[in-house]
Amino acid sequence: MNTLIIAKMSKVTFDEWKVKFDEDSEVQSKMMRNTRVGKVDDNTAMVFTEVFNPEMVQEFMNSDDFKKMETNLGLSHEVYKVEKIS
Repeated sequence: MNTLIIAKMSKVTFDEWKVKFDEDSEVQSKMMRNTRVGKVDDNTAMVFTEVFNPEMVQEFMNSDDFKKMETNLGLSHEVYKVEKIS
């Protein structure tokens, strides 16, 4: 499932967030692939990825560690399913 995630950050910059995002690459590889990250501005990122394990993504995003990280970095996430228009 192609997925677009808009990550907004209030306590860190895009560059600081990207370091943390990259640190999670091993975990990410277990649930998504072909990930591309784009910088919208200093406080917004777009992540386009192919999710192949949506249950693990839900578990990861609902975990206490993830929620703590969201609070510490001032993050919010908007998640969209992307489908081809025919």
